[in-house]
Amino acid sequence: MHLPLTFAALATLTGVLVLLRFFWPHLSQRLQIFFIAGACIIPLLFGLAMATRWSTSSLRVNTACYWACIASYIFFLVLFTRLRPYWLTSIIAIILILPILSSSFLLPLTGLFDTLPVTKATLGNHFISERVPWGTHALETAGTDLTIYSGPPWASFIRRRRQAARYYNSQCNASQAFAVLQPDGKSVLMVCPAAPGQPSDTARRLVVKLY
Repeated sequence: MHLPLTFAALATLTGVLVLLRFFWPHLSQRLQIFFIAGACIIPLLFGLAMATRWSTSSLRVNTACYWACIASYIFFLVLFTRLRPYWLTSIIAIILILPILSSSFLLPLTGLFDTLPVTKATLGNHFISERVPWGTHALETAGTDLTIYSGPPWASFIRRRRQAARYYNSQCNASQAFAVLQPDGKSVLMVCPAAPGQPSDTARRLVVKLY
C-alpha cells in the first residue's frame, strides 16, 4: 500500500487543475474544447471497458486509466466552481470531491505505485490466470485476487476478465491459489489450498463457469 504517496499525487493533481481554473479564460476556445472533450471521452471509454470486462494486460496502465477518470471528474468540478455564485459552487464542489477520499475510490489509485509480485499462469485455450496479492500484513486485511482472463492471440496487450475470486489469508493459503481449466473449456476449478497447519479439508475448491 502506498497511501501517503497516493494522497500526495492526488493533491498535486487537484492543485494543477485548480491552477488551470485561473488560466481557463486565457486559453483559446480550441484548447478549451480539447480539454472538455478529453474529460468526457476518457470516462466513457473507461466505463465501456469496465462494462465489457476488457482491459490491458498491464495493471499499471489500467490504474493510469482510472487516474485519468478521477482527473476528469475533478476537472469538471473545478470548472463548475466558475459558475456564479462562486461561494456556493465551491462548497458543492468540495462536498462532491470528498467521496474520492473514501477507500473504495482511493485504494485502486494506489496500484500505480505498487510493486507487488504478479503471478501469471497459462491455463490453455488462450486462458490465463493472474494472482495478485493485496492488503496489509494482517490476516484479516490481506489476501490474493485470482482472476481468469482470455484474449486474442494476435493482441496480447488486451484481455477480457472471465472469472475472479478473492481469497483472504485468514481463510486459506491465499498466496498459493491457482486455477485449472476444465475439459469442457467453459469452466474452471478455482483452488485455494489449506493454510499451513490447517486440515486439508479447509481448502477452498469451486468449479465456476467462465462468463
